[in-house]
Amino acid sequence: MASFKTILADVGNGLKKFFGVATTLAQDVEPLVDIAFPGFAALYNSAVAEAVKAEALAIAAGNQTGTGAQKLALVVAAITPSVTSYAAANGLAAPTAATITNYANAVVATLNALQAQPTA
Repeated sequence: MASFKTILADVGNGLKKFFGVATTLAQDVEPLVDIAFPGFAALYNSAVAEAVKAEALAIAAGNQTGTGAQKLALVVAAITPSVTSYAAANGLAAPTAATITNYANAVVATLNALQAQPTA
């Protein structure tokens, strides 16, 4: 039977690989996104970084599952200034809390979509 420490190390290594791929992918497409939507890639990458931080904090606290609302709140709080600034700089309406929450959820959904699919 594996020790608790070994299980945590395995989880941490798996998470590190997943988020490493997600972060690398986000950085790789940034120049293309910036052509179509100037400045947006940096905003997206910032949200990715905050989602990764929130997940890492939950793992460190031993609360990875069942804490989605708390993790979302951390991400929303962290990205609100950047999203608001981006909107103002690009002549967009000031985002509401609901809009920023929806954006954070969308970023997390893109990260979840990148997870390896189980093989048969």
